[in-house]
Amino acid sequence: TSMFTAVTTFISSLQSYIIDYTIADEGEWHGSFYNIDEEAYMSLKDHNKLEEVAITHNLGYAMFDGSINNSKPYFRLMEVDEKAYDLLPIRLVKGSLPQNSDEVLIPEHTKSNGGVEYKIGDKLVLDIGDRVVDDGTIVNDLKFYVRDENDQALESLDIKESRTYTVVGIMKRLSYTLESYSEPGYTLITNMNNEDIVRVGLDAYVKVGRPRSTLKLVESIAKDLNIEEYSYNSDLLRYMGISDMDSFNMVLYSLGGILIALIMLGSVSLIYNSFSISLSERVKQFGMLSSVGATAKQRRNSVFFEALVIAGLGIPLGIIAGIGGIGTTLYLLRNQLSSFLLNDYSVVLSLSVSVGSVIAAGLIALVTILISAFIPASRSKKISAMDAIRQTTDIKLTARKVKTSKLTRKLFGLEGDLALKNLKRNRRRYRSTVVSLFISVVLFVSASAFGMYLKDSVENVYENADYDLVFYNFKNNQSKEIDKGIYKDILDLDDIKQGSIVKRMYASANIERKHVNDIHYERMVEYGMVNDGEDLNVEIVFNFIDHDTFTDYMKEIGLESPSVVVIDKQHYFNIDEERYNNVALLKDRSITSLVVEYMDEDDSNEELEVNIGEFTSLAPFGLSDYNNFNALSLIIDESQLDGVYSKFKNIWNTEMMFVSAKDPMAAEESIKKIFIKDEDMSDNLSVFNIAERIQVNRNIITIINVFAYGFIVLITLITIANVFNTISTNVNLRRREFAMLKSVGMTKHSFNKMLNYECIFYGLKALLYGLPVSIAVTYLIYKSINSGVDMKFYLPINSILISVISVFLVVFISMIYSMGKIGKENILDGLKNENL
Repeated sequence: TSMFTAVTTFISSLQSYIIDYTIADEGEWHGSFYNIDEEAYMSLKDHNKLEEVAITHNLGYAMFDGSINNSKPYFRLMEVDEKAYDLLPIRLVKGSLPQNSDEVLIPEHTKSNGGVEYKIGDKLVLDIGDRVVDDGTIVNDLKFYVRDENDQALESLDIKESRTYTVVGIMKRLSYTLESYSEPGYTLITNMNNEDIVRVGLDAYVKVGRPRSTLKLVESIAKDLNIEEYSYNSDLLRYMGISDMDSFNMVLYSLGGILIALIMLGSVSLIYNSFSISLSERVKQFGMLSSVGATAKQRRNSVFFEALVIAGLGIPLGIIAGIGGIGTTLYLLRNQLSSFLLNDYSVVLSLSVSVGSVIAAGLIALVTILISAFIPASRSKKISAMDAIRQTTDIKLTARKVKTSKLTRKLFGLEGDLALKNLKRNRRRYRSTVVSLFISVVLFVSASAFGMYLKDSVENVYENADYDLVFYNFKNNQSKEIDKGIYKDILDLDDIKQGSIVKRMYASANIERKHVNDIHYERMVEYGMVNDGEDLNVEIVFNFIDHDTFTDYMKEIGLESPSVVVIDKQHYFNIDEERYNNVALLKDRSITSLVVEYMDEDDSNEELEVNIGEFTSLAPFGLSDYNNFNALSLIIDESQLDGVYSKFKNIWNTEMMFVSAKDPMAAEESIKKIFIKDEDMSDNLSVFNIAERIQVNRNIITIINVFAYGFIVLITLITIANVFNTISTNVNLRRREFAMLKSVGMTKHSFNKMLNYECIFYGLKALLYGLPVSIAVTYLIYKSINSGVDMKFYLPINSILISVISVFLVVFISMIYSMGKIGKENILDGLKNENL
């Protein structure tokens, strides 16, 4: 009960945390409807299945004077109603919320990303209008700033009105849903004047009364009201257990089923063994009760009553211990957990008890106890009173049953032969011990595999970048390279931990069919991107890394001489299969060179042969260890642009500077102050601070690790308790047998040797059955994970080795402990021993 309660309570606490975190990050809305009119809004507001409805309206754009980010030259004015502050992720840093349509919230990244700091009380006089291109087309809906190939603006503002606002609060940047990273305007929030509500162009965000009906309800409402654009808060719904992705649901439910099965297997084996052993101890007691007139029904009822008394004590204590254990764990880990949780969200991982899981734990334990008690009770009523009193039913021997081969005697001597006979003469005790060990092996290896696959799949989905800031320098006729002196000044900043500069350019290459991975090639044929049998044209991504970073990278992957390194791994979400794919593009690594085709400075097609030095799955700092679909990534020392690849020197597409920092926000400001000294460079740079987004991924991975290892520890403890209980009780039941062996002259050395052989036979038999079953369960776990994330099957080798060693270790320790308790017992007392 304690174990089941602990696991379910941890899961409910984890789910509660992730839901609260997602609400803080994305908002508490479940569904959204875009570009609706007032009539549709009123229908939503009056809908009996919608709990809350918030509306927003993009009032227009205004120029952001002083912005140093040439990709975000605007303010975007967003009007919201009062409900929006509850449903949308509008997170106040300081100040207060707007009280009317003359007050605004301004995002803090106008300072960190735009280079201009605003204070509470500042007045903003804004000329507001629509973004239009040269032919007058309104492009307010475009999520990027429109430029031509020479990086010149193709859009301007068509001013409609002028307004004056007072800054009353500073807020966190809005979520990606409300302000995409490429959005050309910094979003300002102001109150909507409900008396003068606009008639069209509204966006509505709704909270559904019964969240589980969200998917069907939002779709049906959109159909009834003729709303073309609608969406869901997918992350929030997914963490609430609501998803329209069959593969996600399959992974969730299959893993949940395996987890519950593992817990129940451990619980049933422990409780059943206890009752089964208890029957052997109390056979004579049942016989005495029967001899004085107790009926089978009365004996059975007495066992059930005893079971209920045990359940009445054990289940509440187990529930309290389980909840208390997890609560204490989370409390003791509060400092470690707070070190990787974002303080801005005011969300902490704390104890959250699920009433349903607690009731389920209690009921499962009760049913398990009653079933475990029923089997011994039913078995006891079949024993006659005289047999039970004389205790002749536990061991019934024939010469054939205890016969051993001559080889056994020859290999293991008399002690080994006797040990094997002892195991055969009481198969029930032998079987109960082997079953306990078998289940221990299965549970430990399966729990380890469960934790490993769960952790690896989460890390696979939530790619964990090793940088916090990336500065983009897009190539155009006026742009120049990032100055190496400036780069060195940036690395010398106290906040900076690591950095790298990467110049990137794109080319293509034809690869023969025989060298292409069959799975990838068949997919390309299916998508109509190549005819079967033809060479495959793939994208080649050149990454020229600064010399210092490249040198460190060579040492990291174990290469002595600099060469071209190829990363061949495609990681992407396959919409058709509804799963994450990890597929190599090449069938093998036999290719030694590629003939790439690229565009030179005059836009002419040119070819160059690239010699491949090494394949690896490890990327240098800043780059991902995977590629886009149908692409190979090449890692090359930037110094080669003055040598072999001199033709590429002036035709790179993008230059990126990656930085990891102790405090990403402070580092971003410091770096911009350095860059702002170079006006041309400052104008061309675009910066993305991904620290928060990456921190979310790191949080999830860390919490999953805590859960995985916590689960393994719980399973390990329960299996050790199971084995220890079984062996120590069985040894205690054999006191008369041991005394008899000593009475006929068996020495202490021979006696210990016999017991050692018994331990070895127990362990070998358990491993013989346990390891194959463990591998089978591991494969089931792999299949569950593989339905959502493309992964290779692997065995938890370390856990298997640990289980092999642990089986013998636990058996020997249990045997030594048990024998220590009865070792000094007088032979005559042992011979007179009766199990009552």
